[in-house]
Amino acid sequence: MDCFYANRGIYAIIKLMFKEQFGYFRNFIKLVDFSPLYFGLSFITSVIYRLADIAQPIIAALIIDALTEQNAQKTFYYISFYGLAYLIYSAAFFLNWRVYSRSVTYYYTSLQEKLFKKLISVDNNFYHKINRGKLFNVVNSDLFCIGEMSDNLSEYIVSFMQIIGIVIISLNYNIFVTILMVISTIIASRMRTVHDRKFNYYWWRSMNITDKFSDFINQTLTGLQEIKVFNMLPKLHKHLDNIQKKYDKSYLSQRKHLTVRDNDTKYMVYIFRAAILAVCIIMMALGHMEIDILIMLYSYHGQIIDVVNKFTNVTIETRLYDASIKRVSTILNYKNSDKKEFGNLSLDHISGDIKFKNVSLTLNQHHILKDLNFRIKAHEFVAIVGYPGSGKTKLFDLILRINQPTHGKIFLDDIEINDFSREVYTSNVSVANQVPFIFNTSIRRNLDFVDTNTKHQIEACKTAGIHNFIETLPMGYNTIMRENGGNISGGQRQMISIARTLLTDAEVILLDDVSTSLDPDTAKLIPRLINKIHGERTIIMITKKPELMKIADRIIVLDHGKIADSGTHEKLLKRSSLYRSLQVIRSSEDMGGEGGLA
Repeated sequence: MDCFYANRGIYAIIKLMFKEQFGYFRNFIKLVDFSPLYFGLSFITSVIYRLADIAQPIIAALIIDALTEQNAQKTFYYISFYGLAYLIYSAAFFLNWRVYSRSVTYYYTSLQEKLFKKLISVDNNFYHKINRGKLFNVVNSDLFCIGEMSDNLSEYIVSFMQIIGIVIISLNYNIFVTILMVISTIIASRMRTVHDRKFNYYWWRSMNITDKFSDFINQTLTGLQEIKVFNMLPKLHKHLDNIQKKYDKSYLSQRKHLTVRDNDTKYMVYIFRAAILAVCIIMMALGHMEIDILIMLYSYHGQIIDVVNKFTNVTIETRLYDASIKRVSTILNYKNSDKKEFGNLSLDHISGDIKFKNVSLTLNQHHILKDLNFRIKAHEFVAIVGYPGSGKTKLFDLILRINQPTHGKIFLDDIEINDFSREVYTSNVSVANQVPFIFNTSIRRNLDFVDTNTKHQIEACKTAGIHNFIETLPMGYNTIMRENGGNISGGQRQMISIARTLLTDAEVILLDDVSTSLDPDTAKLIPRLINKIHGERTIIMITKKPELMKIADRIIVLDHGKIADSGTHEKLLKRSSLYRSLQVIRSSEDMGGEGGLA
């Protein structure tokens, strides 16, 4: 009967310890490039030091037995074995930590690479579903946590094996005390598990609130100038106060359950240990137990409590890490709603002829572009103009394959753009955006991302008209740009961006309203630039500058997603009232009035 209850207790431990955990490990293995080598080495070294750990109470009991017999030879013999067991434990534990360090680094760097590749391939809807605050927290904390899961898996299995081993050894010496050990372990573990689940729930809520706070800070820094101008600070403080109240409530609940889990459970364990020690002393007084067995069983009870605590800690960490796995998986499993994979077509020569055939675009049930049909011949300079919201930027997004047409097709040299390989298409279609991005490194390094040939870089900068300015800087091309180019003017930043675009040697150049942020002197560089490359590449420019419209070979006027008219500057002035109104609005802007084009 005693064995029956002991077996029932062991089964209860197994059921308690393995519940949920392997589901978490399955999620981990699905997410990462699992390394059997690191797992195997971690498992083997962990088994070795745990076996040495189990051996020490037995050897200690043998030492005490030899001492009671007053046998000096056996005493020193067992002491030497005890020292050997300790050395084996220390060496295996050291190797286990070295493997752990390598393993965490491996998973961390591989997940970084996966995340980076994913983020550079997502569509425009990505940030509508995943806020930037969450993304930053994933990058800064979650990736490292996930790297520890492999070590946790081996620790989980080996800890379970150690618990079973201790129980089996203890059963051979005293069934009753072993049953007490098992019962006390189950109660303490159950108490920790219940409160850990509640702690984990509130921790998850706190993380979500932290994501919102990070996103709030990011948005505030992005629009700080407008926030100050329009005196939005009072409302922002109110919004921040709401976030803080939610976090405080969640955090206090989290700490309450953490206190019970990590502190109150200890007092219960101390009570159990005192009770087991009292039982062992009574049994020894009645002649049912020797002093060496008492010390061994009491040591094993302490050891099993330590192992179960480690086991529970691994369970706790695994549950928290699984939350990180889900957060990373949400990003890596994101499916682009409107983006097709590139094809396999590779061509040595692209002319740069662009054709839209019955192209329409619908996003979130809004008709953005409607039945566009036009052709831009190779090496032609075409300006795209229209009021804000007319669809100019989305037209560029279609050419860049950021969005896919809802209907119709786009062709490059009479070949559908989706058929080209990524390398061919991206090397032949390039863009300079209205708000350029400059990396926080040298001008040279910013250009190196496209072409490391210094002669090509200088040639591109000369074409863009920025070379002479760069030469006046203290370190020339080696001058370090502050984050987003903060130590140079917006116009100079734009021209460096354009030089970088020219370095691609693309046949189709898209210029997205690049003259908007330029001062008058720098703005003069754009017409000069176009004159230099006109006839060599296809140039498509979104602009609201009449002086740039005048030099275009052709102008396409968009209105509410449709082509309202197309022709040269002179012809459109005569027949298009919409085009004439755009000229008037632009002129009023130059004089300090309101209005403008997107």
